[in-house]
Amino acid sequence: MTTPWTPAGEAAYRALVLQRNQNPSPVVEEAAYETMDAVHAPEPHSSSSLRIPLPQVVRRLLTDTMVSADPEPYEDQTTPTNVVTDVVDNHTISINKERKSMVNSTITNASAGRRRRPNDLPNFPVPRVTIQETQRYTFALILRNTKQVARLYKSRLRGVTDPVTRAHLTPADISAHVAALQQKCLRRLVQSGLGVILLDNDIYVEERDVTHAQTDNICILVDPYKSKGLLHLEFMREKDEFAIAQGNATSRLGEARLPISGSKDICFSPALELQLTHNIIRNALRDYDQDEATIDRQCIPTVDDVIHAVFPLHDKKFSKDFFEMYRKRTFQFKWGRTITGNSERWAIEELRLHFGERIAFLFAFMHIYTKALVPIVVIGTVYYITCRYFVAQSWSIYMIGLSVFGFGIATIWAPILLHVWGRETRLLVEKWNLGGYKQTVYEANEENANYQYTWEQNMLTQQWEKTPKRGKLEMLRTTMGLFVVVSCIVQCVLLLPFIQWYVYAKQLPTCTDCRARLISNPNSERSLLDCVYFITCFNSETSAIGSDRWVYILAQGIALGLVIDVIFFEFFNWLSAKFVEWENCEKKSEYEARLIHRSFVFVWSNWFFWFLFLAFVYLPFGDTINQKFLVEIVGLGGWTWTPGLLTIDTLFVTPLVVTQFLNMTLETLVPYLMKKYRGKPFSMRKWFSTWNCTLRRDKRKHIQRATHNKSARKLAADVSAVTRFFVPVLERSDDDNQHTAYEIVAESTLPVFDPKFDYLDAAIQFSYVVMFSVVWPLLPIPAFLNNVFEVRGDAFRLLFCHRRPMPRRDASIGEWATALQYANIIGITIVAIFIVMYHSEAFYNQCDYDFSVAVMVPIFSLNATEAKDPVSCKAFLENKSHIILHQVFAFIILEHVGFIIRYLATQGDKVPRSIGNPSYVRLKQLRELASKRSAVVEQFEYMKQLRVVFDKYDGDGIDHLYEEELVSFLAEWVGTDKSKLAPYGSILFRYMDKNRLGKVPFSTCCLMLRHAEYDRFFSVLLGTCDSLDNFRNDRMRLSLADEGLGAHARHLSRYQSLSSHTPRQSHDGYDGVPSDEDEDDSFVSLRLRHAYKSDDETPPTNV
Repeated sequence: MTTPWTPAGEAAYRALVLQRNQNPSPVVEEAAYETMDAVHAPEPHSSSSLRIPLPQVVRRLLTDTMVSADPEPYEDQTTPTNVVTDVVDNHTISINKERKSMVNSTITNASAGRRRRPNDLPNFPVPRVTIQETQRYTFALILRNTKQVARLYKSRLRGVTDPVTRAHLTPADISAHVAALQQKCLRRLVQSGLGVILLDNDIYVEERDVTHAQTDNICILVDPYKSKGLLHLEFMREKDEFAIAQGNATSRLGEARLPISGSKDICFSPALELQLTHNIIRNALRDYDQDEATIDRQCIPTVDDVIHAVFPLHDKKFSKDFFEMYRKRTFQFKWGRTITGNSERWAIEELRLHFGERIAFLFAFMHIYTKALVPIVVIGTVYYITCRYFVAQSWSIYMIGLSVFGFGIATIWAPILLHVWGRETRLLVEKWNLGGYKQTVYEANEENANYQYTWEQNMLTQQWEKTPKRGKLEMLRTTMGLFVVVSCIVQCVLLLPFIQWYVYAKQLPTCTDCRARLISNPNSERSLLDCVYFITCFNSETSAIGSDRWVYILAQGIALGLVIDVIFFEFFNWLSAKFVEWENCEKKSEYEARLIHRSFVFVWSNWFFWFLFLAFVYLPFGDTINQKFLVEIVGLGGWTWTPGLLTIDTLFVTPLVVTQFLNMTLETLVPYLMKKYRGKPFSMRKWFSTWNCTLRRDKRKHIQRATHNKSARKLAADVSAVTRFFVPVLERSDDDNQHTAYEIVAESTLPVFDPKFDYLDAAIQFSYVVMFSVVWPLLPIPAFLNNVFEVRGDAFRLLFCHRRPMPRRDASIGEWATALQYANIIGITIVAIFIVMYHSEAFYNQCDYDFSVAVMVPIFSLNATEAKDPVSCKAFLENKSHIILHQVFAFIILEHVGFIIRYLATQGDKVPRSIGNPSYVRLKQLRELASKRSAVVEQFEYMKQLRVVFDKYDGDGIDHLYEEELVSFLAEWVGTDKSKLAPYGSILFRYMDKNRLGKVPFSTCCLMLRHAEYDRFFSVLLGTCDSLDNFRNDRMRLSLADEGLGAHARHLSRYQSLSSHTPRQSHDGYDGVPSDEDEDDSFVSLRLRHAYKSDDETPPTNV
């Protein structure tokens, strides 16, 4: 039912607005937010005065072309542009204006429902790049030399019997073959519109300096900014390709497009620019003229054979500026941002815009996790100091409080941390517009590099498809389970000497006592057991810090840390990768998910085997194990087991500190040294430059390289001669980075930054804190300090010590969240066992001790004579069966109570209220409707004419065309003879059949023909341009005026006008020229000739 807008209602509305401006009130604001209905008064109905008032926020959302937020208060803000971060570019909602408009609208409704406050809405600012990247060249390609290609072909020849394949892998002149492939690679890059330079790889430096060096590989640097609008064209093409892949091609046809020249209000994030550039390179180097199955089965030489590496480059200036600012501003503690500070952190946003969401999620999680450690660090430290020095020194009270502290960490702190991170993930997903995201053309959900397959022909589509090699997967998984058991046994055998070594160091007597024992024991007269200082005896009775026994135990801890943290860690990581590789996963996402699970299981069991074995095997049964070892192996029966000498808290401290220090050293210092010495060439001429034999050898090597390998200058000359484009050859790149060929080759040897090991370290540390805080309340302190340096170390490794990773648009931390849940569940069980084994005597109040003599050992290893009440303690310990029964029941109750508390702790709202309330959901829906602008009229006219021609060849009426029908359709549409397109029929069909259906639908034809102008490969196939010869392009364009090609000219003229038409423009022409169908064909040819840029600016692609 509609309500008329009356003068009385308008007067009331103005009065309310005036009242609010003069005396604003929170109540009025909330009332205004509750409803957006119009105020009205009764009046006789009149059709002339009937209006349907819309709320202000709805009117603005439906009329604005794009919603923008108030500038975010970033520091050093230099770009006033909105940053597009993905092909799926539905911008996030800016709530500031919506909130203001709703607050200003003071119209109320008596039937309003639940009150919703505007402050519940999130404030998502428009993403902005605060630190600009100034580098000109963003990608590097390294080409293999002749020897490397020959070695590659030789490896492929193994087991090949097909003569055709062997002929492909054994060219007559390998040097000429490699030179031709290198020239083809560079030519395709030039023709794709990218700016390229070659770094001189043939510098023969006779002076004594180590800043230059020669390399056998050719280095190509890519400049994506040379051709204006190239990235915008690729962006639009990828949007069309993405719509086709997702099955949304029809809906995409009805949407307006960005103008080819881009928009002054929109720019691409550096991460998206890298993705677009990488896709241009990948499409330029792809061989569309042959089927992938034929290339793979017959080993046909391709451009990929000479490509050694393709990787993005770091911007040195950005890396330096960002790390300097990040190092200063990391962990600016504010109480209100301790948990929810990631939404405002500039570093997370900057990392996301430059390196992608995958890297941003890593740092966001580390910030949340590290800040969450602060409360338990404070509580544990205060509790330990208070109980140790200020309160009555009762060991039982300390143990009871420690049990509550450890149990609370496992059942309350850890679940709440994971729950908060889940909410934070949803908030970041909403802020970064990842909610409806599943897969784009840049997603790494591609084929697994280690995927083993065979080619089989599909009987339905008659196409060759990859079929995984069948393996015994069930047997492999059974083998993995058996291996876990076997690995535990092997670790027991390998780590038992370290455990006994530690026990040996703790039990060794002082040198004075040792000599007295040897005198009294005639069985120990061998020289091996003589009292040798620092070997079999010490001067210090205890392992106090600084004593000789402490140094000995520290050396033992370092050796153990190297075994656990280096040898075992690397072995189990390699083994887990091998197991996943044997499972033969097809997709990279599946491979990564399984690798996370396998790595966590193997590395977790390896890491904690030492601690769990000590806690649950060695200390409870140490007397038996020690006596067996000393009596039966060493043959020393006079040395007895002292239960209280080894305590669980002291056994855990040294390995933790040592392994954390080793982690920081291995993850930061070692990569830095590798980067430093790989980045600077090390020349033997600096030492032996006066030796004539060395100089003669260098000259012979130089001549040999020039004979067998093509130099960068020769390659540039050959390409320039063919394509008529000048390719510069420089000793250093002409930008701020000043790259040399040797530096690029050295950087290619660095590992790519992978957050897998950072997540694995965090999961191991999280397990350590959850399980063992019940043993030592100061345990979160080293974890917190390690993380404070770890996040800086991660940033340092990302920017300086590793190759720049390709941006990944992940929507969470992936399977690592599941691994952390497993760690929390296991931790509750372990904590329950610790409490009943090591803390239960405190609850009986029979065996209380002073701090000076108290030890944390199993209950049956307690020394009753040192208790405050020795008699009652001894009587209590003698009733072992009663104690064991109580421990079993206590463990069952504690475990169940722990899981109940954990369940209750995670029952809060999993979706933050700011993005889950109905008001935000409605605004989001309105935003999505308003952001999808309808296409211009010319676009629908284009589809109408295309449908007429399409239906002519769609004889079956299935809205799809097969190969022969498609060629006839394209020939008529572009106005050329079918015989000219027939040789490329299979290539055209394979290129347009994006979803491998064996037929091409109408929507795909519409989208691909719409972007054929800036799809350089497609335009060459259609015969509308030839990037090798601009004179031929002129002849093609002039031929549009020939007799019989009027339809071709009309189609292209309308298409040209359409692609240059900005949505919602008022004029109908192209650059002031009318676009009527009756215009002269010769004028159309002239317009097309001027529409294409010269080859020096934007060269089209070649086949």
